Amino acid sequence: MFSGIRPKAILIGIVADIGATYLIMAVLMVSLGAGARDLSEEEARQLIESALQQPSYLLLSGALGLLATALGGFVAAKVATVAPLLNAACVGLFDLILGILLVSDAPLWFSAMALLLTLPAAIMGGVLWRRAAPGQSR
Repeated sequence: MFSGIRPKAILIGIVADIGATYLIMAVLMVSLGAGARDLSEEEARQLIESALQQPSYLLLSGALGLLATALGGFVAAKVATVAPLLNAACVGLFDLILGILLVSDAPLWFSAMALLLTLPAAIMGGVLWRRAAPGQSR
């Protein structure tokens, strides 16, 4: 049942996902002004807390986070020599567990949406790799 799991592919996919997520969040924080040098740590924290209550920010950050998850699934599928969708799904499962463990101050609707869409996003990354890869079954 689990013979197609490739830990190296999953780990590389997770690193790609987390790296893309941190890059995206850094850009979003800078765009909010949280990276400004004249802000105190408390002011930056308040700015971030305020952003977490704005639906437009949450939707943008959620969509970009799901894209990062899809990238992780894509990378895991590409690196795996067999069972690309299974390996992509494992990246999503890791993200799902991490999302459950790292509860944020975001509204419930956002957290529920993120948890429900994480695994499908990772699998979609694997599907996209499979469609783009030469010689792979469609």
